[in-house]
Amino acid sequence: MLEIGKIAIIGAGNTAYTLCKLLKSKGIDPYCMLVRDAEKAKKVSEDLGVETVTDYEKVLKTDLAIIAVNDDAISEVATHLLDYKGLAAHTSGTKSAELLNRTMRFGVFYPLQTMSKNREIEFEEIPLLIYANSPDDVEMLSRFAGHFSKKVVFCDDEQRKAIHLAAVYVSNFTNVMLGIGDKLLKENGMALDLMKPLVMEMIEKSFEISPKDALTGPARRGDFATIGEHEKMLADNPDELAIYMILTDYIIENYQKK
Repeated sequence: MLEIGKIAIIGAGNTAYTLCKLLKSKGIDPYCMLVRDAEKAKKVSEDLGVETVTDYEKVLKTDLAIIAVNDDAISEVATHLLDYKGLAAHTSGTKSAELLNRTMRFGVFYPLQTMSKNREIEFEEIPLLIYANSPDDVEMLSRFAGHFSKKVVFCDDEQRKAIHLAAVYVSNFTNVMLGIGDKLLKENGMALDLMKPLVMEMIEKSFEISPKDALTGPARRGDFATIGEHEKMLADNPDELAIYMILTDYIIENYQKK
C-alpha cells in the first residue's frame, strides 16, 4: 500500500507529464497538478485526466509535492511552500536539495532517464535517485520510489551532480554524435538506420567489457592514413572536423594500445 497520501505535481513539462502517467499507471491519482498558465492547465487536465490548479492552495494540502520544473524555477517554487507540511522534492539532476530548505521537509526524486511527453517509459529498470533531509523521509521516499523501480539509489547532491555530468557525456553527447552521423549519411543519400546494428552492438559491448576495451576504430589502431582521409572528407565541415580531431587526439592519448 502507498503510505504517502495526497501527491501534487508542480510543472507541465516532459518530466511532469511522465511522472503523472507513471503514478496513474500504478493506480495512484495525483491530487492535483499545478500549472501556472490557465490555458496550458486546461490542456494538461484534458491530456492526463488529472485536476490542474493555477495556485498553491491545494498543493499545500498534500503530503508530497514533486517539483518538476526548470532548474532555474525551483527557488521560486520554494517561496510558495513556506507553510507546507509535506515533503517537497525536486527532480533536478544538478540543483542542490537545499534550494528547498525554506520547507521543513525537503528532498530529491530524480529519474535517471530522458523523457518526452509522448513516449511511454518502462520504469522498472530506470534508476530513481533519492535524497531527503531526514532519515524518516529517506525511508518514505525509498518505499515510494520502490513502487516504480527496482533500482532506487540514495545519493547526496555531489554524487547526483557527478551522475548528471556523466549522463551528459553518455546520452546528450552521444545523441550529438548520432546527429553528425545522420548529417553525413544524408549528404550521401543514406539513412541513419544503417548505423543501428553497429551502435547497439557497441553499446552492449561497452557495458559488458568496459568502454575502453570495447573501443575500435582508426584512432585506437593508430591508422593515421585513414584519419588523414577523414580530415580531407570533413574539410568543408569545420565544426565536425574540429570535433573529429579533438576526439581523435583524446583517443590516441588515452586509449591507443601502447
